[in-house]
Amino acid sequence: MEDNREKQLDDFIRKVVNHAGLESPANDFTQNILSKIIAETNKSTATVYQPLISRTGWLILAIFTIILFAFVIFGNLDLHIGWLPAIDKLVPNKIGFFDYLLQLRLPKTLVYAVTGLLLLVYIQILFLKKYIESRYTLN
Repeated sequence: MEDNREKQLDDFIRKVVNHAGLESPANDFTQNILSKIIAETNKSTATVYQPLISRTGWLILAIFTIILFAFVIFGNLDLHIGWLPAIDKLVPNKIGFFDYLLQLRLPKTLVYAVTGLLLLVYIQILFLKKYIESRYTLN
């Protein structure tokens, strides 16, 4: 009885397949599939790293900073401003940067606070860098 039922089912499936017929794909079926595969691979590329400041930008910034420091250290700064007499008391005629830096007295609390803040900022930068790298890497 089991064999008879399987034979009937097999005959029914053959009739349905013969009646439905074979479908043939379109002429450009292969080309359509390949173009979809190429489009999908183009989408799945990883994010390309582009720095916020380019190399030429860093070069210009470095040159500007070096020129500024050289001008402050070696330049002849005569900051006499007639219409603002209060600045004459703050800034002497010739700026000796290292002399003023040696005379600078800061409270110990301020020095400790700034040092601690800088240390915590550096630690936070390291943790954020690791977090962002792990977030944007492909597994």
